[in-house]
Amino acid sequence: MVGDSTHTVLVCHSNRNIVRLAQLQSAKHGINLIVARDSADVLKKATGELQPDAIVLSNDLKNPNTPELVRQLNADPRLKGIPVVVVKGMLDGLSQIFKGIKRPPWNMGIPKL
Repeated sequence: MVGDSTHTVLVCHSNRNIVRLAQLQSAKHGINLIVARDSADVLKKATGELQPDAIVLSNDLKNPNTPELVRQLNADPRLKGIPVVVVKGMLDGLSQIFKGIKRPPWNMGIPKL
C-alpha cells in the first residue's frame, strides 16, 4: 500500500488481522506501509527500492527469530539509521508510532511522540 506520504514504514506481524488494522491506521495517518509476510521478506523489502523510514516487527517472528532479525537489520550498512521497533501488542502503540514518524528526528530508534 503506497500513498502520497513521504514516510514509509515496513511492518511484519504474525497476526494478519493486526496487519490489516495497521494498514487502516497507516492510511489514516498518511503513512506508506510496506507489509512483509515473514522475516525473510523483511530482509528483502528493507533493502528494496522503497526504503522504509522505520521498521515495526512483532516479537514472535521465526526463521530468523525476531532478535536475530533485528541483529541482521542493524548489521546491514544500507539500513544504518533506520529505527527498528519490536512490539508485543502492535495495536496499542502503532498509532503513536505513526504519529511520531510524521515528527522526526528520531531518538534512540524510537520516534519522538
